[in-house]
Amino acid sequence: MAMLIGRFFMIIPMLAIAGSLGRKKRVPPSAGTFPVTTRLFFRAARRRHRHRRRAHVFPALSLGPIVEHLLMAKGQVF
Repeated sequence: MAMLIGRFFMIIPMLAIAGSLGRKKRVPPSAGTFPVTTRLFFRAARRRHRHRRRAHVFPALSLGPIVEHLLMAKGQVF
């Protein structure tokens, strides 16, 4: 029962949100909009992607050699 609710009944709110967004009217670009076809958007998206990728890799690095080196400096060796 939990699997049924977790997998299939959660689709209903997602489809409702998608339908609501699909019915919205298009608005012409103005001074408050951020165009997604410029180099500025591409650079910002690439910088965010790199930052998130590094944030995922760093914990693995700190759990390995860095922590082992700090423990070795304290005199604890595996």
